[in-house]
Amino acid sequence: MRVLLRTIGLLVGAALLGACASSIEHPVPGGPSFENEEVRFVAPTGWEVLQSTSNSYGIGQIRVYLANQALHQDCPTGGSIIICESPLDNGLRPGGMFVVWTSASCVAKSCDLPPARLISIGNRQGVRVPMTDGCEGTGFTERSAYYVTVTPQRVDILFVCARDPSDASRSAFVGFLDAIRWRIP
Repeated sequence: MRVLLRTIGLLVGAALLGACASSIEHPVPGGPSFENEEVRFVAPTGWEVLQSTSNSYGIGQIRVYLANQALHQDCPTGGSIIICESPLDNGLRPGGMFVVWTSASCVAKSCDLPPARLISIGNRQGVRVPMTDGCEGTGFTERSAYYVTVTPQRVDILFVCARDPSDASRSAFVGFLDAIRWRIP
């Protein structure tokens, strides 16, 4: 009887340990893909990807938007005046995450990443820093920016706005970051 109880206890312990270990790993993205001559990635499962039609975003050029909710074109056409706006309808819903991916050309010191601990983002080095502005009108509860050195003269910045994201959404986003592949040497 003791052997049976010990075996059951070991099996339950192993199952709990396995469940904890699997929750630490970040899921492999299985959503829509994006690819051009510079970068390729697959978004998290259930997320949307939308290539921007805008030419700029303050410090750089918007490349693409990602969100775990519906997106619409940022610069609708139809008429003589083009007014660009957020591709989110009515801001972030609870649990929502929204990413604005920009690219900025730079020279010398302006190419330095902000001071922070280096992290791996895809096949490049980057940093994650808090944002002090941005995300206005989205209903965000948190915001951050991921800076990535793509070349000595280019830094990509992923601005992330979130509204009470779940652990699963955060994990899916980190899995996405791990899977980005820049094609620029």
